[in-house]
Formats: sequence, structure tokens, C-alpha cells
Amino acid sequence: METLWQSLGARPPREITQEAFDFDRGHLIRLTELRPGERPQARDLWDYTQDLRHAREIQTLLLIYVLPFCLHAWREDLCGVSDEYGGFVEHFYPALADRKIFESQLNSKQTTAVSEFMRRTILEEIDNQRGLSFSGAKARPYRWVRALTTYGVLRPDMDILWKLWWSLETVGRATAAMQYISCLMYSEYDNPIFAPWTGDSGGGPPCLWEFEGHLYEHHWSEPNVAFLREFLNVGRVSDVLTQAVTILAGQPEQDMAAAIRDDLPLCAAILRTRCAELPALLGTKQAAGTLLTWTK
Repeated sequence: METLWQSLGARPPREITQEAFDFDRGHLIRLTELRPGERPQARDLWDYTQDLRHAREIQTLLLIYVLPFCLHAWREDLCGVSDEYGGFVEHFYPALADRKIFESQLNSKQTTAVSEFMRRTILEEIDNQRGLSFSGAKARPYRWVRALTTYGVLRPDMDILWKLWWSLETVGRATAAMQYISCLMYSEYDNPIFAPWTGDSGGGPPCLWEFEGHLYEHHWSEPNVAFLREFLNVGRVSDVLTQAVTILAGQPEQDMAAAIRDDLPLCAAILRTRCAELPALLGTKQAAGTLLTWTK
């Protein structure tokens, strides 16, 4: 966070000119009174996202000051540190995307700092992954999968994040790769890691093109789609599975990881189809009411 503050050059503005969506400036005053290391109220951040989403103009100096607090709250939600910021995050993502914050409000140094912070946070949660057996809608892998997928809407440098993840430098990255690849290999009811969805508790394998928050009419940027179209194939998945099994040797995930690797020849056809389809699905506008599905 200290590096982020320095890179953004964040300082409280001398004057608040930001229009308050609900005409109550209290949350703006409280946010400018915060100092690095303090935690904002979830309601204040939620109100601020409404300002960002609906106001005619955005006060850039205020945004740059509040943004580190927003990103810290986003990190706490993603990493499961706190569950109080979930409502804020749902609106934070579309505020960034719809108002083109990276393009219109931040300079290149600031954009780089925010992008790196988000990538590092997603990788932090990936590094902390453990387990290859889940059921119910609150399973931990949903958080990082949706954050990864949503990042592809916001920033065009998915290649950096994905390659760091599939370098498998940690047990968590190997575990997360197994979690993700299982969604490419198996049908919804055959996935050995994610128990099928039920009406009582939800669950099922994560949807690999589902975005977090109120992101409608959105899709991955073309550089990200082009990267995944070239990068994701059966050969590379096979190599990652083999490497992951080696890394997970002696870990509780070892037996399940080996079983998934051994299933690869049986699942090659569905895997090949889904590797080809996933970039197209991620590059399709996900309009409300439009259901995107695998063909296999």
C-alpha cells in the first residue's frame, strides 16, 4: 500500500468539488479526512462509487486520494479478510469500467501502479489457495476466478497475470491451476473438484466467463482475447497439469491432482473444444438476459 500511495502521488484535495449523487457530501468529507492506514466505512465507499458512476464530472484529485482506500477495501474482500465491502465492490468494478477511469483520470505511472497492485492482489489470493474439493456457493475459489476474469475487462495486460500464475512458482498457483483446468476438462456434473450445483446451497464449477459486480454489456479487451486465443491449448494445459502434479507431491492435493492428470486423455475432446471457445466467450458482450454456455 505504501508503494501504491507514493506512485499515485495521492494527497487530500484542498477543496471538494465532486458532485454527491445523493446530495449529501458527508461521505466525501469523511473520505478526505482519512489518512493512510485507516479503514473507510463501507457505506462511504459505496456512496462514493455512486458518485463515480452517475456524476457528470469526476474530481480527479479526489479520486486519486480515495482510490488507495478503495483498492485496499477491494483487496480485503477478495482475500476474505472482511465481508463488509462486498456491496462496494459490486459497484467499484463498473465505476472503473464504465467511466474509463484508467484512460481518462489516471496518467501512465498511476495506471501502472494500480494495475500492478491489482495483479499482485489476485496472485496473493491464488498463492493462498488450498484444496481440491469444494461444495456450495461460498467456496473460496470463486473469489479469485471472478477477480481474474473481471481484471480482463478492466486492463489489457492479462498476459502478465496469467503467465505469472501458470509459472506455478508456489503450491497455491499449482492448486489454483488444477481448480481452473478442471472447469475446462469436465462437464458440470462430472467435475471432481466442485460438487454439482444444488438449489439449497448453490455451488458447481465456477463459470469462467462470469464477471464480478454489476458489469453489463462488458467483455474482455481485444489484447486479452488475442493472448488467450494463442496461449490456451491442450498441449500447454497438459504441461501445466504435469508440472502441477510434481509441485503438489506430498501435499494433501496430490492424489486428486494425479487423478485429474490421468483423466486428460479421456477429456481431450472437451478440453480442446473449450480451449477454443473460452476466448470467444470472454470476448462476447454479456448483456443482461443473455446466457452464454459451452457447446460441450
